Amino acid sequence: MLNGLRVLAQLVRGRRKLYQYYTNVTWRTCERCLDWHGRIRARPERFPDVGDGCPRHLLSFPVRQLGDYRAKSREMAEVVRRERQRRIWVREAEEILESDSERALQLLQEAGCVDVYIPEVERLAARHRALLRSDRELCARLREVLLESWHEKFALPRYERLPERMREEHEQGGARYLEELLGR
Repeated sequence: MLNGLRVLAQLVRGRRKLYQYYTNVTWRTCERCLDWHGRIRARPERFPDVGDGCPRHLLSFPVRQLGDYRAKSREMAEVVRRERQRRIWVREAEEILESDSERALQLLQEAGCVDVYIPEVERLAARHRALLRSDRELCARLREVLLESWHEKFALPRYERLPERMREEHEQGGARYLEELLGR
């Protein structure tokens, strides 16, 4: 009912289509683009024209589908919320790896349930290179946590769209690189 009233209000204003903001949510998507991901506006010029390098797309849709796109907007907001939490976990883990490795590993495992990105692992490995070389057990446990998360990410629906061979090559190549980074 409420969506019907919203649609009617848009139609009364003479609007036949609306726009939704899309960005690729990854480890390097800027905060501004995360803020806009999924938002709906009546005119494309109501969105920021950011020149920050984040890929963005404005999708137009018929006003009559507003309810469906509002539902999609809520799903997109949840993706953003999870990515922001993942970033917090990764930063905290990176900060406490030397002082509280158990907690750091737990945080990285939680973050890995959302996603794992090789550039972040590179940063972590570079920052803690001496620790990882001197504490082989910690290094092995870190490698285990990150590799498990890496392999699990390729079972997610977004990777089902890739051709099977390409998906396998990407997964295996990334796993080999993670093992190299973390000293296997």
